[in-house]
Amino acid sequence: MLAAMSRRSVRLPIPFLQVATDYLAVVTAYFATFLVRFHSGWGERLFAALNQALGVRDTGQLPGRFESFYLISAPRITTLITITVVLLYALRDLYPARRFLRRRPVAWNVVVANAIALALFYVYFYLRRNVFHPRSIFATVLAINAVLCVSYRSALDALLSLLRRRWGVDRYPAVILGSNEEAQFLQVLLDESRPHGICVAERVDCDPGPAFRESLAALEAAARRHDAGMIISADKRLRIPQIMEVLETADRLGVAVKVLSDRMDVLVSRARLTVDLIRGVPLVHFEAPRAGGADALRRALARAASAALLVLLSPLMVLIAAWIRLTSRGPVLFVQERIGVNRKPFRMLKFRTMYERADELQAQVEEFNESGQGLFKMRKDPRVTPVGRLLRRFSLDELPQLINVIRGDMTFIGPRPLPRRDFENYYEEWHYSRHGGLPGLTCLWQVSGRSELDFHDMCILDVYYLRNRSLVLDLQIFLRTFWVVLFGKGAY
Repeated sequence: MLAAMSRRSVRLPIPFLQVATDYLAVVTAYFATFLVRFHSGWGERLFAALNQALGVRDTGQLPGRFESFYLISAPRITTLITITVVLLYALRDLYPARRFLRRRPVAWNVVVANAIALALFYVYFYLRRNVFHPRSIFATVLAINAVLCVSYRSALDALLSLLRRRWGVDRYPAVILGSNEEAQFLQVLLDESRPHGICVAERVDCDPGPAFRESLAALEAAARRHDAGMIISADKRLRIPQIMEVLETADRLGVAVKVLSDRMDVLVSRARLTVDLIRGVPLVHFEAPRAGGADALRRALARAASAALLVLLSPLMVLIAAWIRLTSRGPVLFVQERIGVNRKPFRMLKFRTMYERADELQAQVEEFNESGQGLFKMRKDPRVTPVGRLLRRFSLDELPQLINVIRGDMTFIGPRPLPRRDFENYYEEWHYSRHGGLPGLTCLWQVSGRSELDFHDMCILDVYYLRNRSLVLDLQIFLRTFWVVLFGKGAY
């Protein structure tokens, strides 16, 4: 029994091993290119032809100088290439840990990421007017790296599979909740392939009716009994409030959750998140609770970035303030109470986009609400000024919230803070879980349709973010925000 518990406790840091493998691929590709370029006659002729094909003129540098430079600079250049490709791999979900049960298209994503990396290096060389580096060297390194990365990752997967099969290393017990066909299918899938070491320790029957709490109690007992690292909710009949109770149970246990439900389709259809599909139904992954160190780091980075952006954007903000002041009466800034983390109110800053005393007319326009329960959204709100309409379209009215980030009331990425009017109109208890983290300048809701989504879908997106937040997910949302803001999608 003690030996079994010991084997279960040895869970390998798969993303770290993948990053180490990717670094090894870059180093091997770099020195393979170095040897071919500088220590073989056919290699020199090949690179000369490549440079000619790429339109790179002869820089006049002696081959010996190139050779010594690339040998001495090997640690710096390989580290730079590794950081670039690892970041691109992360953005393409190539470090998913145990998020997916089905295999991902690794080769395609690796090739695309290396092609993007090559383009970024070429743009850098062009902007810096750098004529020292032969472009063909970087093209060759990244081409070889793409092949080696796929090969090395396949070898790593084979090694991990051997360790799990023969010695029980990285065994990851899971408990399935459900007695339907999908639950049986998932059990067979896990028993046969054991992806990432995930194996079924027990399957618990699920009653989505009056006895649901008893099913939850049995689920929790089974997870504790087997020291499970994951719960898989496989009953499609569960309603969103019941799914949230499963998530709360997982929080108490400190384990990850996968939920099979078409009621969370907004994550795929609008947020375009990558998930497993089981017979056409999304299987959504929620990470286990983490220590607060990563959140503290994100908050510190957000405050530093906000201070820098406030200085950088101050000329634009002065122009916007003058424009507002000259076109309508009233203050430049609109200060409103919003509900933040742990349901605590704070005063949020925005550029004023409505006519003066617009709040007093709220009752008169309530009947024209286009967002259903929870939120108030109106496409052609008569209280909005012409300037305000333009500011809202490109989210320029949100710029003063950089001050809120510096104060610690908000952060860059997180659920959007709502006014008290909306907060008091929550109509299901689980909606309040969206206040489990600091509100943000942007979020999944912002990049998935904004005002085109109703309050219910917004809460699902917020819960998903809060339980899966990471620096990579933050960066993905941040990059998508630029596109949404540029085209003013879903803003009114």
